[in-house]
Amino acid sequence: MEIRQLKETLTSMRDELEKLANGRDEAVQRAVAAAHDEARQLQSTIQTLREQLEAAMLAKQQAVQSALTTHRDETRQLQATIATLRSELEKATEHGTQR
Repeated sequence: MEIRQLKETLTSMRDELEKLANGRDEAVQRAVAAAHDEARQLQSTIQTLREQLEAAMLAKQQAVQSALTTHRDETRQLQATIATLRSELEKATEHGTQR
């Protein structure tokens, strides 16, 4: 009878050990899956931030280009105004000295 009890105890302990091992394996699998999911989320976040950075850099380049174009246009307009005023001044001076 004692041997049978020992065998039953041994079988029960094996079953319990197997359950613990299965539980541990499942926990490891869940942890690995969670780590993979977190890595995918981080990669997605990195990609989104890269795209936002590139868009911001492009917008900055366009703003700088626009400012340069505006500056060139204003400079040309001012130079044209100076030329016109200089010409008018010369004409006025010529008319004034001819009298």
